[in-house]
Amino acid sequence: MKPVDIFSEAGDEQLYEDPHLKVIKYEDWSIIKQKDYVVCIPYLIETNQFVMRYEYIPTFKYVDGQEYHVTLIGGGVETGEDHNTSIIRELEEEAGIVLREDFKLEAMKPMFISKSSSNKVHPYIIPLHERDYHEIQVRGDGTKHEAMSKSVKIDTKFLASIVSSDIVTEYMLIKLKEYMNLQV
Repeated sequence: MKPVDIFSEAGDEQLYEDPHLKVIKYEDWSIIKQKDYVVCIPYLIETNQFVMRYEYIPTFKYVDGQEYHVTLIGGGVETGEDHNTSIIRELEEEAGIVLREDFKLEAMKPMFISKSSSNKVHPYIIPLHERDYHEIQVRGDGTKHEAMSKSVKIDTKFLASIVSSDIVTEYMLIKLKEYMNLQV
């Protein structure tokens, strides 16, 4: 699928724009235009662990006052990237996981997040044998908030006790349970 630059479309009645999103008027609706994003849960088969983020998210803190939230590895699809390239980059930046060059990723069905936003999330459950990857120092994307966050390996026996911070994370935890044939 060819990447789309959401900020380049002409003819939209623009109501607001910043480096992260644009609000346009379309058929009497105000639509939030953002980049598509990718999310994943790597499942480390031999160690029976999965990887999540313990993340500082200003938006969530603004609403509930809590500084850190349990979320997924992922981020925005950058201009020129396809979804697979994006998730590979995010795995390296946020979890220090470098996939084998010939590793075949299988994306799940992409989905819209809300009626008011044009972007889609592209989810992945990524089962990994030790031969499929190696680990490097987490480098992040250079932002202050990412430097305040970290990825953690969690034993699957704690899967049922994870309290997710958002609907996409909750959905992905359910999908991981289904993948592992655990009762949902």
